[in-house]
Amino acid sequence: MTFTNAKGCAVQSGLWLDPYTGNFYALASDLDVDHIVPLSWAHEHGGASWTVELKRQFAEDPENLWLVDDGRNQSKGDKGPDEWMPPYEPV
Repeated sequence: MTFTNAKGCAVQSGLWLDPYTGNFYALASDLDVDHIVPLSWAHEHGGASWTVELKRQFAEDPENLWLVDDGRNQSKGDKGPDEWMPPYEPV
């Protein structure tokens, strides 16, 4: 991986596999961090009653965060798993 600064807190390039498309990406700028279950969807489906701490834990849960193609992520928007599933199906 290469970083944008000496502190190593922002990634510029590396190699990532997008689980939504099956494509590999080398530039971090081509990717978004996606909440598999979007925050707004969770809020509308019971998350509104969660404590602030539980909301934070959900928002930062690495099991719910994937690096994906930025265009695919933007087309998904805040649709939940009941409305949107990735097109890629490994063989």
